Amino acid sequence: MASRWKTWLDRFGGRRSALPSLDLLASSASANDTLENRLNWLVDVVQWIRRPGHESEVQAQPQLQLQAGRLRRFLDVLDRNPAWKRSVAKTLRSIIKETSALELFSATGLPRQFGLLHEAGERLGRKFLPPIPGSAELGIVFDRLFPHRRDEAWIEKLDEEMLRRFCTFLEFEVGAEEGKWNTLAEDMEDALVQLAAQLRVAGCSHTIRWRSKQQRIRELPFFKLSRVLSAVLEAREKNDEATLKAELNYLHLVIEGCRRTGAEVLEHLEKQGVSTEVVYQLAFIEASLQRFESLLELALNPNLPRTHAGAFVAMLVRENQARESVVDLLRQNFRLLTRKMVERNAETGEHYIARTAKEYREMILRAGAGGALMAVTTWLKTMVLSWHLAGLLQGLAASVNYAAGFVAIQLCGCTLATKQPATTAPALAARMHQNRDPEALEGLVDEIVCLIRSQFAAIVGNLGVVVPAMLGLHLIIFWVTGAPIMKTEKAIASLHSVSILGPSLFYAGLTGVLLWASSLVAAAADNWFVYNRIGEALAGDRRLIRTLGTSRTGRLARFLTKNIAGFGGNISLGFMLGLLPEVAVFAGLPLDARHVTLSSGLATAAVASLGPGVMLTAPFWLAVLGILGIGVVNVAVSFALAMLVAIRARAVQAPERRAIYRAVLRRLWQRPLSFILPISGAPAALAEAGPGS
Repeated sequence: MASRWKTWLDRFGGRRSALPSLDLLASSASANDTLENRLNWLVDVVQWIRRPGHESEVQAQPQLQLQAGRLRRFLDVLDRNPAWKRSVAKTLRSIIKETSALELFSATGLPRQFGLLHEAGERLGRKFLPPIPGSAELGIVFDRLFPHRRDEAWIEKLDEEMLRRFCTFLEFEVGAEEGKWNTLAEDMEDALVQLAAQLRVAGCSHTIRWRSKQQRIRELPFFKLSRVLSAVLEAREKNDEATLKAELNYLHLVIEGCRRTGAEVLEHLEKQGVSTEVVYQLAFIEASLQRFESLLELALNPNLPRTHAGAFVAMLVRENQARESVVDLLRQNFRLLTRKMVERNAETGEHYIARTAKEYREMILRAGAGGALMAVTTWLKTMVLSWHLAGLLQGLAASVNYAAGFVAIQLCGCTLATKQPATTAPALAARMHQNRDPEALEGLVDEIVCLIRSQFAAIVGNLGVVVPAMLGLHLIIFWVTGAPIMKTEKAIASLHSVSILGPSLFYAGLTGVLLWASSLVAAAADNWFVYNRIGEALAGDRRLIRTLGTSRTGRLARFLTKNIAGFGGNISLGFMLGLLPEVAVFAGLPLDARHVTLSSGLATAAVASLGPGVMLTAPFWLAVLGILGIGVVNVAVSFALAMLVAIRARAVQAPERRAIYRAVLRRLWQRPLSFILPISGAPAALAEAGPGS
């Protein structure tokens, strides 16, 4: 039964024994068969060439040479059987003559200007639905011929001699009735014309034009592309070598102009915010220009080595596979969407890095003020819990309380330790791609040390003040009302909720994810505000000017421009923390949030309500260990996620990351205290010692 299943799977996938034998493939070719049958025969031939090798074959020669060896063997068999050779060559010529390569050359593998969901649906449909039968478009057949990623490798490895032999084989005994069977050159010229037209439309669109320095349509290089290409093709048709050379040089200058315009648009996005629509168009323009240049070289240079044509086919396979991959699509869009968010967070993160002893002291003071505000937020949370509202209402009340507390910290210029990692990590990753120089690497290590030290200072400031502030609130409430801040049952439950033995560390990790997600919301809000020029629109709004006056309206616009990212991140974090437990209860999931500062405040309130004697019990010390663990997990998870996204968005390679890790470990071994205290002279001393000391 198992062997039968294996046979069926082999047949479905076209593997090994399921494929026809070489003799059967060579003898079954027929130029008089239907186009669908001829295409199926061609797919079988390519699968026979491409299939994985048996162990004996792999040992005899490297894997990438197996396919070249099989192609050579196929041609050898045909050379020994002239009738088969004539039939196979005629069948291949008939396929080329009766199909069109226009879409293959001008569309296969190129980005398409669809939305993310539409494009993902298209790719999934092509992956799981059967191909269109009998299609006369080679682009569709191309997916069937080369469905695997490794196909481009063996095609690119085919040498000049093998390609020359294959081209000679295609010309074997061409009959008078076959006429002009090779339509590939004409399709290549048509593809150039189509690409030029597509680039003209994309490059002259409003979204591209108004972001470039040259906004007059007729002066844009994209507008000139079709006209210059027509002049090149006309000079070639007339065999006017001098004109052809001059027009070709001009065409290359126009292409470079198109690239410069794309760079101008990208620079505009870097400053004014990202739009996925514009990013899609830029990706399409860049890929189309590369394809245009490749086709231009193949079409107008008859003396190119045949390996250039092989490399072009390999490129088509590679780009087509990338375009067909849903995972690649999601990865590319995630990188495009997060790149600007990462850069926005990097700008914000600079504010949270203390590099000098003075900034270190200021960080502790700001964090202490943030801890005091968190004590008030924690007290208000105990009040919200005492109301015993319905689930959703209680979640909304808690969300408003959290959001108000976080926004108050922002507006007062204070610091909340756990919100730092998600913004400081992009600031760190922004420097990671410049670490090849030893001095630059040491400078990056200095930044990492300052960042870790800043995190430590912020946590010390938060926890060092939230505890006494919470005790002070308890004493005030007890003096006014005569009752502790918490009831006994709630106080005991609060201590157990942060115990190291419970699920608090898991909840802390989930909270770290929420902290990171809130940083993305902050960056997205900032990007939206800047991209849509909301600040400028508010400053010039006639209704606001009539109501508030010009000066106040300008101050309002500047205030929102400065704080919109913080509002987005803090409000979103507050609602995520407040609604998560209630949504989890509704869904039947045992989920909750654990924030180190809020947990410290709740634990302090619980201890104050139960009395100092509880400090001699095991639950108290388990709660202390739990709070320390919550702080570590909050910071570690949010920092790791932010760093991972930043590294991927900036394409920092593994060797660079490993060099950074080694340098950080070396600094930790040499000066461990510099990671928690601002030891003066440490970076300078290490810079003089150099990375290899």
